[in-house]
Amino acid sequence: FAMTYYSVLPRPRFSVPDTSSDTGWVPPVNIVERDDSFLLTFDLPGVDKESIKASVEDGQLTVSGERLSDEKNDDNYFSYRERPAGKFTRTFRLHDDVDGDKINGTYKNGVLNLELHKKEETKPRTIKIK
Repeated sequence: FAMTYYSVLPRPRFSVPDTSSDTGWVPPVNIVERDDSFLLTFDLPGVDKESIKASVEDGQLTVSGERLSDEKNDDNYFSYRERPAGKFTRTFRLHDDVDGDKINGTYKNGVLNLELHKKEETKPRTIKIK
């Protein structure tokens, strides 16, 4: 399966992906930083929700899953094929300001959204001057 590593670091928060793989595919992801969280949006068309797994361990967020081949039987013949099938894995190293215990996920219409909340002490705040 394909594995890609990212790092959530101080500006830039994420490093350039390593897209080398022997098999599988690498789904595209957008990363948006908000005041209180990061939003990771994965394009996963054709991936069943049940095959998607997201976990945090040792300061790393790992998202994996599998898109099954759309071949129905041996009689099918592809003249051209760009849509890969197989397993994928994306791994992101979490920076200290991400709260690994507060991650929310939703999956709808082939799009996975993961919201990674920032720790309270790292969120921007306004200082009142008297």
